[in-house]
Amino acid sequence: MRVLRNLLALSVLAAMAASCKVEPPPPPPPPPTGPQTKEEVLALVRPIIAPIRVAVDTGTFLSVQETAIILQNLRQAVLEHGSKEFGRAALREVGYEIAELGKEASADERWKLALFCVDAHDTLSMESVLLGRISERAEKMLEQPTVRVRGFLEDGVDKTLYVFLEIVDRRTGEVKKVQAREGEEFNGLRLIKVLGRNKQVRFEYIKIPGLIFDVDFEPNNP
Repeated sequence: MRVLRNLLALSVLAAMAASCKVEPPPPPPPPPTGPQTKEEVLALVRPIIAPIRVAVDTGTFLSVQETAIILQNLRQAVLEHGSKEFGRAALREVGYEIAELGKEASADERWKLALFCVDAHDTLSMESVLLGRISERAEKMLEQPTVRVRGFLEDGVDKTLYVFLEIVDRRTGEVKKVQAREGEEFNGLRLIKVLGRNKQVRFEYIKIPGLIFDVDFEPNNP
């Protein structure tokens, strides 16, 4: 009986010891990966738009491949950093910088570059009234044809002066020959007047009222 009581006592003590056993603490979480601050995200994203800044500052152009890479990298930046508040703040700041670059390109009348800045800005899912106006003006400017003044002919009866022109579509390169007089409108242009004894012709681009430009007489090469 004594042996049995001892065995029972040992069983109870073992059960109590097992119930009091302390589990080891869980392992610490892994350290966070990737940028953790707005400044760190800016350091990663700003180099993406560096080619735009170079093109604006130096008057150079971006190739089709360069523009595609920039847009692709900006989309990836939105996917990687847009879910965190500090990431969104960094992307907003980059968007403001793109807007300023678009403004500079527009002021220099570099309309294709200005339009690309609008596309890059849109990729960051941002809205800008300024860039909206720049986009609208850039589209209109790219629609403005190139004008070449090729010759003049005065009507022997009523002394009306006719100007012979070549109108070049900037997008397609198509050339259209036009014969026009002062005050006539054609292809979005108005022929205002002939200047300096047939040396220049003054035009207005109707889609942007007040945009007036002069074109030198340039006869066809023999």
